[in-house]
Amino acid sequence: MQKSSWHYWQQWRQRFPLQRDVHFDQGILSNEYCRDCRYCCGPQDCATPFPMKLLPSQQHAHLDRDFFLLAPDTACLDDRGCKSCGPEGCLLPRQRRPVACSLFPLVLLETGLYLYKICPAVLFLPLDRWLVMAREAVDWLVTLAPEDLKQLAIHIPEATVRERFIDLELPLPFSPRMTDTAHQPVQG
Repeated sequence: MQKSSWHYWQQWRQRFPLQRDVHFDQGILSNEYCRDCRYCCGPQDCATPFPMKLLPSQQHAHLDRDFFLLAPDTACLDDRGCKSCGPEGCLLPRQRRPVACSLFPLVLLETGLYLYKICPAVLFLPLDRWLVMAREAVDWLVTLAPEDLKQLAIHIPEATVRERFIDLELPLPFSPRMTDTAHQPVQG
């Protein structure tokens, strides 16, 4: 069982007494909390690996030096953390990081875009700022080849989604929500 959001809020409030910059720019969510947090890229508290597909342009012969791999085109996070996580955060240049890392704490699932509940940036920034950044992320994501975009979407069991993520109700072209009138994009 994962710890409560309250547990993380208290922990992050001590570690991050001042609000930090978070913004989305050209396909990358720049999150100033990451370098001192490293929760998402450190050893995971879940036995199920978190898959992160790589774009064809990110694949190379020595991926196993950068990541633990589930498949030749899929990096993963599990109880070992990430091979590229160093004391100051990620050691990889931005263009070599999985799209999942470049978007985090926005998470691209099969049903749309979500926020990871316990990220310090999510807990400390207003939801309306996240909605703006999420719309920018969707605008960038739809510039990817449709087959790449669909491949990048992660499947997570519905119970885990409800427990760990905030549904931003932002569907993507491959999402079943695009034809579901109950889940139209958030207006604002």
